[in-house]
Amino acid sequence: MVLGSWIVVKLGPSGQAQFSATSKAPGAMVITSDVLNTVDVPVRVTATRRDGAAVRLAVAPTPDARAMLATSAVSTVNAVHYPAGTMDLRASGAGTLSDLSTADVWRLAAKGAGSTELVVDQGRGPETVVVTSGDAKPLTDVTVTLAWANRTWFFEALVAATIGAVLAAFALIDLWQSRVIALRTDEAATGTTTSEATV
Repeated sequence: MVLGSWIVVKLGPSGQAQFSATSKAPGAMVITSDVLNTVDVPVRVTATRRDGAAVRLAVAPTPDARAMLATSAVSTVNAVHYPAGTMDLRASGAGTLSDLSTADVWRLAAKGAGSTELVVDQGRGPETVVVTSGDAKPLTDVTVTLAWANRTWFFEALVAATIGAVLAAFALIDLWQSRVIALRTDEAATGTTTSEATV
């Protein structure tokens, strides 16, 4: 009951689970298919730069993205933690990032000043999201947020909370009845003993 109720509050009616991480290391930020395609619902990816400069999100098949970033300095999102809402980052590479915006491997792309977002469906995985400045300039102090939303999760948690509440109610009733029976048994035994002692 407690777990179901807590998940209901955490997800909300939209059934949204959200995770964020901030990379301080210079370079690109990468969300691999191990995270991006882990749940069979669309994921909204948002990238925000603290300095308000240009930021670009792009999606490509994982082998293509991996080949393009083989030696570049990147921070890779390799795990998410629910319900903490955090993501693990792993820094790798030391090479200079090339201008990836001219490549023709990107299926989706979005660019903005300070912040941008795009929604990645799960029909073409495995795919990887790459976060850059839109040119060869390395990113620093960029926050990426991943959000999955599925109303079914909310209702499943609600059902779990309801079933838990019903089971808890039955357990309390059973405990109460057991206590009442025990008290009556004690009273009856005490009354019999007193009567015998009087005789």
